[in-house]
Amino acid sequence: MDFVPYRLLRNEPGKLRERLTQQGQLVLTSEGQPIALMVSVEPGRLEETLRLVAQLRAQIAVTSMREEARRRGLERMTSRQVADEIRRSRRSRRR
Repeated sequence: MDFVPYRLLRNEPGKLRERLTQQGQLVLTSEGQPIALMVSVEPGRLEETLRLVAQLRAQIAVTSMREEARRRGLERMTSRQVADEIRRSRRSRRR
């Protein structure tokens, strides 16, 4: 996967589009740090591509939550403890 600086997008968008067409995906960087992933979209597939990207982001979020739960030792909670926590949370929202 190619990494391309943001200034290429700003200064030479045609060249960037050509590289994206050839590669299919590029990582856009700013000051050497990745800031965005560019993915080419096939004609008629925009909605499908957006849906898949949203699913991927959701999977990443769930993975992050699971890692945080493991870090905090929450995976050792019993079903009863989980149910109690849910009840407490719901009660606090009603107030």
